[in-house]
Amino acid sequence: MQHTSPSPADSPATDPGASSPTAPTLRSPVTPLPTRQARTATIIWGEDRGHPSPRTVDPGRRRILASEPDRPLALHDSWWAITVAGVLASVTVTAVLWISAHVTVDPVLHRAALFVHLASLVLGFGGVLIADYLVLVWVSGRSTLAEAIAGAHRLHLPIWLGLAGLVASGALLEPNLASTLTRIKLACVVILTLNGLQALILSQRIARAATGSLAPTLTIWGAATASISQICWWIAVWIGFWNAEH
Repeated sequence: MQHTSPSPADSPATDPGASSPTAPTLRSPVTPLPTRQARTATIIWGEDRGHPSPRTVDPGRRRILASEPDRPLALHDSWWAITVAGVLASVTVTAVLWISAHVTVDPVLHRAALFVHLASLVLGFGGVLIADYLVLVWVSGRSTLAEAIAGAHRLHLPIWLGLAGLVASGALLEPNLASTLTRIKLACVVILTLNGLQALILSQRIARAATGSLAPTLTIWGAATASISQICWWIAVWIGFWNAEH
């Protein structure tokens, strides 16, 4: 059987005006310029002396007026600053007591102050309970020391705001300063303030402990701080409830 290829006459004629399957590419008559690399110039002010050679520092030599301290000193990391803050806090509580004895409060203002007092109690005492809970979680081995410290550090602000709200709103609740229970409650507030101030230094000392276990001194210090805080808070809460009922 012989195969014959189709002749040119048998193939269909190609129309020169017919469009091709692919459209022609339109080119811009403007020839794009080649990209040029940007050159950056270095401006040197003054004489270029080069990089200073590193100096060998003797670790045994004591540095005087060093440019950077070995450990930055925080405001709440000094006992002098804590002492000054404690004196100012005591003066503030005394001023609040004087205001409470010389101000006349109407029923509407009394109810508003009572609401702020209860809200401050929830904020401050709630923050203390959460901070102590985080410490207990670390003691039980379910978290690291760094996690417990970081969580307790974030609670400092609500605790202090709650304590300040309790003191400020308490001046408008007409406390009976002649009552022994009221005086005990005021003493607990002052102790809480001083205990919270020294706890700032304690938190800094614990934060610098790189290991997962604390030194015995820091452990006893922390346990005493937490115990004083819990005792004073619960006494103040109970006295406030007792005075409200009687």
